[in-house]
Amino acid sequence: MHDSGVTVQSLLDEDGPVSESWDPIMHISENGLPRLTMTAAYLANFETQDSTYMVLSSLGVDSSQVRVDIFDARGDSSATVFANRIVYFERERRFNAEGKVVVQAKDNRFLYAEHLSWSEKTSRVHTPGYATIKTPKETLSGYEFDSDENLFDFSLKRVTGTLISEDE
Repeated sequence: MHDSGVTVQSLLDEDGPVSESWDPIMHISENGLPRLTMTAAYLANFETQDSTYMVLSSLGVDSSQVRVDIFDARGDSSATVFANRIVYFERERRFNAEGKVVVQAKDNRFLYAEHLSWSEKTSRVHTPGYATIKTPKETLSGYEFDSDENLFDFSLKRVTGTLISEDE
């Protein structure tokens, strides 16, 4: 008889999380100042040969969405992201948000999308597909939204929308 070394447990260990948590609140700081606070119903940590990442998610329809509070380099609140699922890549210091993504930033600015990426290195958010941004003076929709994390300096391709004139 030949022993292959493959067991049910070894297969589970290979693809499954190395740890799990329910109702976690995770704080990430830099130079003693807050950078991210993530709150979710469920968190799973994964380790592969080339990556360490965590998946934060809701637990279904009755569960609240994942919440990520982003702070700028001074430790001031920059934006809050809500999504059904967040995948945070620790080494790259970035996350991908998926499912009913809403970003709420200062000065009554909102972004709506199905997918969003945020990078700590660039302090920018990007949506690969369709997105809508609402500000007090405009509502614009289009593709490939790219912005600072405050949603002030942004670009959008194939734009449609409504702009409120100062003269009205």
